[in-house]
Amino acid sequence: MMHRRFAAIAMILFSVSEMGCNAAATTASAEERRHDSIRLDPGNPKLNYIKVETVKASDAASSVRLTGRVTFDEEHTQRLASPIDGRVTKVLVQLGDVVKRDQPLVELSSAHVAELHAEAQKASQDLSVAEKSVDRAAKLKVEGAVSDKEVAQLESDFKKAQADFGRTEAQLRSLSLSPSGSNINASLRAQIPGTVVERSILVGQEVRADAVAPLLTITDLGTVWVQADLYEQDLGTVVQGASVEVRVPAYPGESFTGRIDHVGEVLDPMSHTVKLRCVVPNPGNRLKPEMFAKIDLPATGSGTAIVVSSTAVLTDSEHARVIIASEGNIFRQRIVEIGPESDGKVRVLRGLSLGEKVVTEGAIFLKREMESD
Repeated sequence: MMHRRFAAIAMILFSVSEMGCNAAATTASAEERRHDSIRLDPGNPKLNYIKVETVKASDAASSVRLTGRVTFDEEHTQRLASPIDGRVTKVLVQLGDVVKRDQPLVELSSAHVAELHAEAQKASQDLSVAEKSVDRAAKLKVEGAVSDKEVAQLESDFKKAQADFGRTEAQLRSLSLSPSGSNINASLRAQIPGTVVERSILVGQEVRADAVAPLLTITDLGTVWVQADLYEQDLGTVVQGASVEVRVPAYPGESFTGRIDHVGEVLDPMSHTVKLRCVVPNPGNRLKPEMFAKIDLPATGSGTAIVVSSTAVLTDSEHARVIIASEGNIFRQRIVEIGPESDGKVRVLRGLSLGEKVVTEGAIFLKREMESD
């Protein structure tokens, strides 16, 4: 009786184990099917909705179009900051105002102005004393009354006094203050001509010298930068100073001619790109910072590139994929690395070879079939 009970228990355990193995096998099979391939029998009506194209070479130089954005020309941009703590008493410009160099922009009231005046006066006095000491030492040296070491020390003190006076004078000048004045109100001025494009201050607002955000931003919109990421495969197609054509969605059918101003020296290890910067004249201020832009690079390089229809590329939060077709109606997913899309085409940087066949229509259907249980 006991023997039969143990046999029954063993049979139950075997059945459970076999069911677990079968479930595991089914799961493994589904996983393999999900990530490996799918085969469609000849005559399957689903094949009517699938289009396959052979991967061919495209001229690299003429196919390189970069996606970028318009930014301020930082060589002609001023982000106004206050060199002292204080309170805003007047804001003399509004957004969109065109200003001239040295034009007053903001007036501040600050107790630190008195300290700057005191420092400037002390620096002026120290400079006067040091200058007289050097002159006196020069005369005594002729008579042999002072050593060369003493003269050298006095000359060093004189140079330091000159530097301190220049520093304090520059601080006062930056606030439109006179070294001999006593006014506690300071004025912040434009260092460049341009347009006020950002403003973040109000009358009565307290400002600090260590603030990160600028009080105002002024830029000359007569030129702008257009910046983009350039893939390492395309480095041979660009020459600094070469002409480029820039297009923006706001003006279809129009292009703006610029030149390549800088090609980055350091490759980003994650994206394998370098920064490309173009300077573009902007008559009428039509190009606005933060606009998206397309940059057509000049045809100065050589080599080939792989470009496929954008409908062949399936993307998710992690990867871009294409569906590879092989003999016997077998379809496999493959992870690829792609560049930006342009005119319905996507450049494939890694993962595809010439002569392979990719699905350009019906790829999303095949992907779903592979991932279905």
